[in-house]
Amino acid sequence: MGERRMLKVLTALAVIIGGTSVVSAQDLKLGHYFATEDFRGKTAQYFADQLQEIDEDITVNVFPNESLVKGREALQATSQGVVDIYSVYAGYLSGQVPLINVFSLPFPPESYDDAAMYEMALDPEVVSILDKTFAQFGVKYLGVINSSGPAQLFLSSPVESVSGISGLKLRGAGGLSDEALRELGASVVLLSAAEQFLALQTGTVDGISTTWSSYINYGLADVAPTYLAATVVRAPYLLLMNAAKYDSLSDEQKQSVDEAVRRTVEWSRENFEEEQSSLLEKVKTQAETVVEVSAEEQASLREQMQPIYKSYTDDNGEDAQKLMDIWQKVTNSEK
Repeated sequence: MGERRMLKVLTALAVIIGGTSVVSAQDLKLGHYFATEDFRGKTAQYFADQLQEIDEDITVNVFPNESLVKGREALQATSQGVVDIYSVYAGYLSGQVPLINVFSLPFPPESYDDAAMYEMALDPEVVSILDKTFAQFGVKYLGVINSSGPAQLFLSSPVESVSGISGLKLRGAGGLSDEALRELGASVVLLSAAEQFLALQTGTVDGISTTWSSYINYGLADVAPTYLAATVVRAPYLLLMNAAKYDSLSDEQKQSVDEAVRRTVEWSRENFEEEQSSLLEKVKTQAETVVEVSAEEQASLREQMQPIYKSYTDDNGEDAQKLMDIWQKVTNSEK
């Protein structure tokens, strides 16, 4: 038995002798919708491994590939305790948590890269607002553990520019980015990541807004050979925990969770850029047609999106304006 384990046993015995109840071991269910070989799946597994390494009294059972809960049902399932922890794309929560739409602002400027996204997500005021918001659902906001990278467009047939999506049926990435696709003339279909291949294969959709990681790991090049390199959205993946389960943890166990999140964020940020470079190379190799977006078209898209940006603050009050102010600061796009 290791020294740390022995110390815990001796401490537990001392507490029992003293007449105080001992905090029990914790078995946690962590769900996500990624393939295990996907970087996002690896990130969730890294968190689980780190938490178990830090605290031997915590066991984390990981359920990948929507094997326990679908991504779009993450908030409700976590609130109800169907799953204890879930790693979920921010855009999937936008309908239930409108404030989270600050992470789905469509066609962001190039300055909104992954570093800026993390600066936004880790800002103390952002953390405070989101923690308060998720508490209303009986959910503890643990933080952001990795980025989506750019969610771009992949189509079953060639187009010459972003304007070519008008009239197409597209699987959206969620949130305000879906409103943007509608503004550009597309109709939007809600699908989970796991449903994308079949929907493209059967013609249920003509294209998808998704990440490089999903495009490669789900083999989507076979059914969506056109890559339209317009960044529809860049959003983080949030780690959520059932609040009652979190409250049942001892103070030491809560500290272990916080430390596991910190280590996971550090690992993700250190490895993500290399992962993204590799994925982009594969995307451009596997796609039959690559359509780049000119600076002029990007500027035009940004101008078209301004009413959507304004609707975010108009519809969601003071906290939304605070979040938007921070977003504009990190993107150097203050008006």
